[in-house]
Amino acid sequence: MSILPSKTPEESAITLAQVIFPHDANELGLATAGTILKTIDIAASLTAGKHTRHKVVTASLDRMDFLHPAKLWELVTTHCRPTNAWHSSLEVEVTVEAENVAQGEKRRIASGYLVFVALDDETLKPTAIYPLRDSALAEAAELRKQSRLSEAAQNQILIDEADNAETVKRTMTPDDANIHQKVFGGAILEMIHQAAEKAAERQANGPVIAVRLDRMSFEKPAYIGEEVKAQAVLTRTWHSAMEIQVEVIAKDHKTGEERRVAFSYLVFIAQDSTGHPKTVLPFTPTTPLQEKRWEEAAARQATRLSKRPKIDG
Repeated sequence: MSILPSKTPEESAITLAQVIFPHDANELGLATAGTILKTIDIAASLTAGKHTRHKVVTASLDRMDFLHPAKLWELVTTHCRPTNAWHSSLEVEVTVEAENVAQGEKRRIASGYLVFVALDDETLKPTAIYPLRDSALAEAAELRKQSRLSEAAQNQILIDEADNAETVKRTMTPDDANIHQKVFGGAILEMIHQAAEKAAERQANGPVIAVRLDRMSFEKPAYIGEEVKAQAVLTRTWHSAMEIQVEVIAKDHKTGEERRVAFSYLVFIAQDSTGHPKTVLPFTPTTPLQEKRWEEAAARQATRLSKRPKIDG
């Protein structure tokens, strides 16, 4: 068996830039998180493909904080580099900056990590990839990997019909998929944000902005021609913040069988007409299922606040 030579993070780094157009922004002229998430997945997958020289699929997205919103007509630049490579998977670090080109002002708006799996070009099964040559980056990446494995074993409360969830549903087209007919992660991330935003706007009775996406694993693939549904429910409110639970379901167009594709939680802040945080009506659970979600949301929020500055306005 041949041993692949190691590569440095710089050899596989990618930078992708785009302008925020009106269709990328909300009514306040701020870029939606769905737009940023889709770009992040595209840039990170290019980095993973450059490093592995194989087709890749998104396996998971680590927690991502949206530190500041990008604004209409600003230049958004996504920087990606691999941080560790295992047998067939690798982690990619992503940082996103927004720039007011006229004023020359830059600010970091998001950062996070994605994991990809490399596939053999013919069998489409996981295949060996180049090792990464950077011990400092690899050590921190290994700790994040162990955290992912630990969280994957935790139980999750599923959304059911009684939840009256907000739903975004559409049939996947070739524009949503990669070259081996699987829907790419960016399309799923965009739908997750769309459904979650609808649920948050219903509670806020107005515009909202996403400030956090919790870790999300892509459990099963979705394919071209399948109906994919993202459904979202409110779990808890805090002053101007709301947590939304989202899951994505794919339906086989031939058998009618459904399978869960992805699952996560997002945090939104309600916005007034000037783009500042406003108070939302408190959510009071009325069913045992809502009460359990409400209690678990408090624990997740405590973890978030312990790891970053307070996000609630």
